[in-house]
Amino acid sequence: MTGTGPTLQFLTMVDGSIDEGGLHELLARGLSATPYRRNSLHARGNLIEIQPNEEADAELARTDEDDFLYFRWRVEATPTDRTIGEAEQIALARDIVRVVQADRLRAIVCAAFEDKV
Repeated sequence: MTGTGPTLQFLTMVDGSIDEGGLHELLARGLSATPYRRNSLHARGNLIEIQPNEEADAELARTDEDDFLYFRWRVEATPTDRTIGEAEQIALARDIVRVVQADRLRAIVCAAFEDKV
């Protein structure tokens, strides 16, 4: 990654009644990922980190126009493999959303390529 192309790092905001351990397990299983630390995984050439959203607000997550800003969890995917391209990141973002939504959680991708997800 030379910095001349679009950034391949992306964020998925996740909301719903799930704790950090449950979200970690859900993503590990759904993405066939390797657990790395308590709040992170390795999947498809990415380090995926789960962090609580410091701005989380259940009421605003239901009512605000920019509701995703108030979702409970931030799931950040950062490429660790230099061969990863945008197509792989789009596929990973789609799969994160699919896995999360299958568990009846809400998810919104925030990325330079979000219109392609």
